Amino acid sequence: MKRLSAAICLSALCAWAPADDTAVSNDALYERVPGAARTVFQLYAKSARGTSSGSAVMVGPGLLATSCHVLGEATHGVVVQTGEALTVDLVAADYRRDLCILKSDQIGTRAAPLIPSSQVSKRDVVFSLGFTAGRFAYDVGEVKQLYAMDGSRVLRGSAAFAAGASGGGLFDHEGRLIGILTFYKLSPDKSMFFAIPADWVPEVLAAGIKPRLPDQAPFWAEPGATQAPFLRAVQFEHEQRWDELARHCRGWLMAQPDSVEARDMLELARAQGGG
Repeated sequence: MKRLSAAICLSALCAWAPADDTAVSNDALYERVPGAARTVFQLYAKSARGTSSGSAVMVGPGLLATSCHVLGEATHGVVVQTGEALTVDLVAADYRRDLCILKSDQIGTRAAPLIPSSQVSKRDVVFSLGFTAGRFAYDVGEVKQLYAMDGSRVLRGSAAFAAGASGGGLFDHEGRLIGILTFYKLSPDKSMFFAIPADWVPEVLAAGIKPRLPDQAPFWAEPGATQAPFLRAVQFEHEQRWDELARHCRGWLMAQPDSVEARDMLELARAQGGG
């Protein structure tokens, strides 16, 4: 099998330093990063539309999770970290949730523990791991918000990632996998990096490959009228349309009176002068 080199150097991880106000020490977090990094691979997939690349993260024996938008229409691919390119096959897919599961009998890497989003809180320290432009990339940040969706919560945070890192892992300060890096919006406060919850993995794996509907888009790329309320709110926030955000959140609260996220975003809109 063809051998590929990946520009990953775990020794470089000593260069990071979390924000001064974090409650987690440098040493404590540093101890977790190399182990988590060994569970993250670069993914290449080829379909009729061309070749794509992204990241994938171990979620079980021989199993890797990635973003379906990385695979496109492909059902096979190869993953590489520091050595051989190993073949992987699609075994489960939920295209709306943008979560695909790949399998390879050639990977012996042990997955990091998965924890549900119910055990994650705002301001928890987290770190992102993935591949960008063929190079290993990571960042340290914190959870900014959690948005209820499909029995779990989509995570929003400040642990940055860029193109190519989609499908990589979001880990807590103990090195446990809490999310799959999925999409981001550039913002001045670097707070719009989103990951789908790791606790979707068992459900998607059990369901197998769901049929792909014509023109199926992942939830985060659906047209505005069909988007989840939190995504419309995020878009208004991103565009600094505070009046529209306030109106949207009031409607959101009428439909979901117990939504903590809606209340938080309404407070944000009002703090920015939105009516």
